[in-house]
Amino acid sequence: MDENKLGSIYNNIAQTVVETIPEEWSEVYVYGEITEDVRNAFFYYYPENSRSPVHSHNIPDLFEIEKEDYKKLWRQLLDDLEELWYEFKNNTQEPWTNLTMIFNSEGKFKIDYNYEDLSDADDYERRIIWKHKYLNLLPEDEDDKKFLEEYLNNIKENET
Repeated sequence: MDENKLGSIYNNIAQTVVETIPEEWSEVYVYGEITEDVRNAFFYYYPENSRSPVHSHNIPDLFEIEKEDYKKLWRQLLDDLEELWYEFKNNTQEPWTNLTMIFNSEGKFKIDYNYEDLSDADDYERRIIWKHKYLNLLPEDEDDKKFLEEYLNNIKENET
């Protein structure tokens, strides 16, 4: 696999995300999910000097940005992620099903690839787990809290 090509694609993904954020930020967590028939992405970022992350899909409402302008950047992010997915697939690497890309304003960068079969997974529940794992956020809804608790208990039981 061409490391320069990968670096370029990673850079494009980060650039698209940074263009989308309308304020100073310190850290970004990007979730991307690409398969033959699924394209999904969102990100959370921490504004400079804040401990509360902002969900990317809330940007248009929070900052009076045209929804169409936001959607254009969001579609660009999906295209960038899809390009990365095809780079794996076309180079006889196992294509990942979802990834988490973390980077900060100082240029530190990390990416976690996941290869699990997501065909039976529940998007909503996966998002609860992801937000807890990466952002340490707990759901506000009682049913969601209960789901996360059961999920975490199952993981603990499987580790012992």
